[in-house]
Amino acid sequence: MTTLSFWPIIVASIVAFGIGALWYSPILFGREWMALTKLDDADLARKRARGMWKYYLTQLIATIVMFGVLAFVIADTSARTALDGAFVGFLGWLGFTLTEAVGALMWDKKPFKLAMIQVVGTLVNLVVGGAIIGAWR
Repeated sequence: MTTLSFWPIIVASIVAFGIGALWYSPILFGREWMALTKLDDADLARKRARGMWKYYLTQLIATIVMFGVLAFVIADTSARTALDGAFVGFLGWLGFTLTEAVGALMWDKKPFKLAMIQVVGTLVNLVVGGAIIGAWR
């Protein structure tokens, strides 16, 4: 039976939120992402007025689930180092996130640049989160 520690999952989730805040900020890809998703500052203001904390809470729960599953896979593969964990995170991204993005590009006609912003952001989070979880073992 594989045992998991909750702390690396929580730490990886918090780090992922920090990465996401930077990734989708005006410093990196925030303005491009907003333009490609056809969002503007007024849309964000409306979301804030409705209680943006609900969106953040939902995303936090989804992120904890993602890293919980990744932690289980890392533990089940006997990964023992940050590099091992990062590699497992990369494999998860390659096998699931990237392949799903190909479908979104083909069938949903999602703009390539938008898909790349989202897919590469997920890659960074999975590799860093995998490294955190792997190092904790």
